[in-house]
Amino acid sequence: MNQDLRQVANGVFATSRAVMQLEVADAIVFDVDGVIIDVHQSYPHVICQAAESYLKEIGFSGNTVPATPEETTFFKAAGGFNSDWSLAQGIVLCYLAKAVAIGSRNLDGLSDSYPDLETMARAAGEYGGGLDGLRQALGNMVELHDWQIVDREWDRHRITRLCQEYYAGSEAPAVFGISDPVVRGPGLMAREKPILPRAVLEAAGLGYGLYTGRNYGETTKALELAGMQGFFLRQAMITETEGLKKPNPEGLFRIASVLQPRLMVFCGDNLDDWQTASRYEAERSLSEPPCLFCGVLDGSPGALSYGLFYDRGATLMAKRAEDLVRFVMERRTLVNVS
Repeated sequence: MNQDLRQVANGVFATSRAVMQLEVADAIVFDVDGVIIDVHQSYPHVICQAAESYLKEIGFSGNTVPATPEETTFFKAAGGFNSDWSLAQGIVLCYLAKAVAIGSRNLDGLSDSYPDLETMARAAGEYGGGLDGLRQALGNMVELHDWQIVDREWDRHRITRLCQEYYAGSEAPAVFGISDPVVRGPGLMAREKPILPRAVLEAAGLGYGLYTGRNYGETTKALELAGMQGFFLRQAMITETEGLKKPNPEGLFRIASVLQPRLMVFCGDNLDDWQTASRYEAERSLSEPPCLFCGVLDGSPGALSYGLFYDRGATLMAKRAEDLVRFVMERRTLVNVS
């Protein structure tokens, strides 16, 4: 923990050391969701709708929704669920395991039965997070021979496709290469809003990169929405299309090799982002630039964010990415003036 962590500017919390580091920071790498784009009305709802649709497809009944957008934050807080498709798969896995353990496929009863999603998400975090951690946590509830039943019905590819269709709607063929989408009309991505003004980035005059779990098509749509088409160097944009997923730090290494910064900041809103920056720092050579992580507090884990980052020793947090960029501008201006 960092006892020195304090509010140093509007919306910015940092230790004294982090403030000094920001004086020489000359590049910022951004996550997209929750950092450049407000996705509160898109991805959490996509996750819930896809999970419910899939469970109904395989014979679950009842009027209760299996998960709410608020409950998805528990999995984000557990770590390992940077991919929203994986999160939807995890919710389905929870219900398949409960259905086998309890002997019921009625959502009305299953949603109220123990353990609830918050408990299962927390247990997954204790086993390292993500689907692997969740599966280990659920192993205490499902007999070994019953996993064959669960696995047989857990079609991750189908769940992913449902997520993509609910997200992109009629644009799913262009964004994801899906042929003959069932979901028609505007997808839930139409609800997204830009939250990081391009003008602020231009005024700061830093180097910029992106490291996101979106594929290139999703990222392009996000940048169009934010009015940032062509703003980022393509070589400094790492998406799922490049075959790299957080928390693999290779994405940061590639961006650093392109931008050649003195010190870069990785700005992300969840624990996978924090772990990515931590692994980069642990693995980089002395000839490679240091990376300072900034936890964005208005992102996917919501009100849990500050405590999650603080408990892991984060030295820099910002309510919004814009707050961070403005503070970096101020620090660099003060140094140049003096």
